[in-house]
Amino acid sequence: MPLPELTDNMDYSLTERVFHSLRQGILSLTIKPREYLVIGDIAREYGVSRTPVREALIMLEREGWLENDGRRGAKVKVPSADSILEVIEVQAALESYVVRRAASLLNSEDFDAMKELLDQAEKAIANNELEQARLLGESFHQYLANKLKNRRLRAQIEQLQEHVDRIRPLIWHHAIVPVEISAKQHLEIFNALKVGDAVKAEDLMFHHTTWFEQKLAAILKEL
Repeated sequence: MPLPELTDNMDYSLTERVFHSLRQGILSLTIKPREYLVIGDIAREYGVSRTPVREALIMLEREGWLENDGRRGAKVKVPSADSILEVIEVQAALESYVVRRAASLLNSEDFDAMKELLDQAEKAIANNELEQARLLGESFHQYLANKLKNRRLRAQIEQLQEHVDRIRPLIWHHAIVPVEISAKQHLEIFNALKVGDAVKAEDLMFHHTTWFEQKLAAILKEL
């Protein structure tokens, strides 16, 4: 099993470096669902002792990326419809809260910056650069979250988003989350915020985060 390179970010402890590297491998599908992560093999590949690897696997299991399969060790979890829908429910609540709080904090410069993101996304869609458009859409969400200056909240939202991002390669060919529709919903949220309608913006954000739940559940059951 190929492993992603061990990150050289020295701001992390050795355990954190192993954790982030393995998690990135799971997110990118370099490490695939149902594959086993063997402590000794990972330690040899990364040139580290078994202890930071064992600790990293425990962290991954706590975050829901792995499951302990008895004597064989840790296995990469297959995303289930129920688990992803649970993530989306929590994400929808947090994202809606962000919009409600951010509504009173935004100024003209913020609206200019957000409109630029939305315009860039529209151009990317017109050029069929759908992945770029998706990333710009994520930047729109991040911009709003950053206005609250709550690092713990932002980290929680990012962690939830990673679980959703994990299944994108598995369902992308079904096109169940068209980037074009997502971009349109972002614009509707933006317009509500710009006219000061925080309640409408909150409702739109909740719908935006949950609108594809049923289709997503159906696709995941087929995987």
